[in-house]
Amino acid sequence: MSITVVDHGETIFQHNVGYRDLDKKEPVTSDTIFPIASLTKSFTGACLNRLRAEETLSFDDPIQRLLPEAKSQDPIVAETATVADLLGHRTGLQRADNMWLGSNGELLFNRDQTTTVFRQLRPRASLRSQFLYNNICYAILGEIIIKLTGQPYHTYLKENILDPLNMTRTVVTHEGGLLENTSKAYSTLDNGEPYNVPLPGSTAAVAMGSAGGLMSSTNDLSKYYKALMSSWRIKAQSGKASLDVEEKKPVFDDVSWLFAPLQIMEMPAFRDKSYATGWVRSQLLTTVGDIGVNPGLVDAMPLLAHGIDLRLALWHQGSLVGATSFVMLLPETESAVVVLTNTMALNDAADWTGQLLVETLLDSLVRNNYVRLASASAERALKKYAELTQKVEEGRKSGKPDRPLSDYVGSYVGFGGIFCIDVVEGDSGLEVLFQGRESQKYRLKHHHDETFTWFTTWNEQIEKGRFISFDPALYFIRFEAEEGRGVVALNWVHDTAIPEGDSFVKERDGKGLGK
Repeated sequence: MSITVVDHGETIFQHNVGYRDLDKKEPVTSDTIFPIASLTKSFTGACLNRLRAEETLSFDDPIQRLLPEAKSQDPIVAETATVADLLGHRTGLQRADNMWLGSNGELLFNRDQTTTVFRQLRPRASLRSQFLYNNICYAILGEIIIKLTGQPYHTYLKENILDPLNMTRTVVTHEGGLLENTSKAYSTLDNGEPYNVPLPGSTAAVAMGSAGGLMSSTNDLSKYYKALMSSWRIKAQSGKASLDVEEKKPVFDDVSWLFAPLQIMEMPAFRDKSYATGWVRSQLLTTVGDIGVNPGLVDAMPLLAHGIDLRLALWHQGSLVGATSFVMLLPETESAVVVLTNTMALNDAADWTGQLLVETLLDSLVRNNYVRLASASAERALKKYAELTQKVEEGRKSGKPDRPLSDYVGSYVGFGGIFCIDVVEGDSGLEVLFQGRESQKYRLKHHHDETFTWFTTWNEQIEKGRFISFDPALYFIRFEAEEGRGVVALNWVHDTAIPEGDSFVKERDGKGLGK
């Protein structure tokens, strides 16, 4: 873990614990590079804000005018959704994260398929009716940047944000290899032991890069956060947006656009909490953690910063398999807390640590017991998985399916024709290969009737480098048959917000496409 705390625009505390490489006992430093996951979204917003300042686009511009190929199944979204709707997670569209993020950090589609994926997203709610977090919508924002600038997203970001701030430890592509002092990634087995997993496959140069592909260090991120807060203070005090007095060329002109509320996150609520441009915006005293996993592991999130004067907080969490991250800005005092880790723990450790540091920085009158919260949430994660295991077992019938296993074998294609599920017959029975890849292979076990499950133990999920999902529907595949034709399709609830699932049509029998 690497920690940096900023107050009144100056770094006042840095602390690093543990190892970036556990086997070699190589320690973490403030320059150690970690995946920062969804902390990337703020950088995408900063790029768009620069284009807004140059009058290349407006946040109210319709998506269809800027990127006509990004059509939506929802006719209202297709006709009227804007850049601001993507930025504020208010399109109402499903997340479909299992369509892009596979085992071992692998990406399951290419960047040039991003708009095709967007076209398959089904509506969960009406446009602008509620906050529904959506990574794929931020990938579309990256495509808009590419379309308007004629540059790759990562090139535009580097030239216009990273280089001017001298952010030399922020990685936008893996081409040429990783920089020295880059951390390995780890997940946590059910006995608490760390397990080395591959680094996430996403970078700013490939699919989903504008949603969560950056890698950085706490030293580099503090440069960015200091610049944002300084620019906002100068603008508020003088009406001018000037950051770099010597060069007379500010990186940011009017960052208030980045922090303007776009979508209320909680309704009804006693305290304001809204999403801005890659930031959650709320007033302290508040609960935080909404973008991380901790809210699902405790009965209620604690209120942060008891007994302090009302003030604005801007914050976000990030998580990928093998890394979690936390940032909170307090722009009134140009303060920031940044936490990066190289472990997907049994909870969101970066979030708990970040909240503890915020309370310490603000000298809160009443302190939450974050050791107790961390212990309770870690214990709850394992208990929830045990409960999940029981739910998956419910309704299982002994014996074999009525039809021979060979009837299920084949390639099943769906989600706009870009996602393939291969079913093959191995030595121990049926196996499923998501996107036809050996790296995404799981054993299919008969559950009942035409339904099979690919559920595994906690440790098997960790060893495959997967996010842990606690929804049982995800782990079932139901085959569909027609009289005289046999098995013609399968149904998979890959996004449990769409309980009816998606149908994947059997294209041919045999050994599958093997993509």
